[in-house]
Amino acid sequence: MDRPALSPAHDALKAFVGDWTGTEELAASPWAPASTARADCEYRLALNGFILIQHYRQRREDGSEFLGHNVFTADPGTGETLWYGFDSYGFPPESPARGHWTGPTLTLEKKTTRGVARHRLTPDADRLSHEIDVKLGEDREFGPFLRARYTRTER
Repeated sequence: MDRPALSPAHDALKAFVGDWTGTEELAASPWAPASTARADCEYRLALNGFILIQHYRQRREDGSEFLGHNVFTADPGTGETLWYGFDSYGFPPESPARGHWTGPTLTLEKKTTRGVARHRLTPDADRLSHEIDVKLGEDREFGPFLRARYTRTER
């Protein structure tokens, strides 16, 4: 059996590497009311470039905090980008979010028993946008959940 090699999907993840800070607009959800937040993201390559690790910290207007530890990689069989997310709400990942790059945008879809989340992440030099639309419970259509804009910072 051949050992997996780094793929174009792995290489594309390099665009995230660095430190980012920005603002987020959040819609109301079953877990929190609508609000704005400040967030910091750190992205680092690990395991010889096979994974990208993200540490995420969000601070909401009411002083509450949401934390995330996320791992991105590529499926050697399908070429899809995979995202395993762990967060301070405590829901363990049932399976990874899966997706592909279309131009500069990585689109991932995460399906759980709570619903479906569609993430669009677009790194562009010193700017990064992250948009999440969700379809929860019996919803038939996706609705906006998060709109975030970050800028690259110096560590």
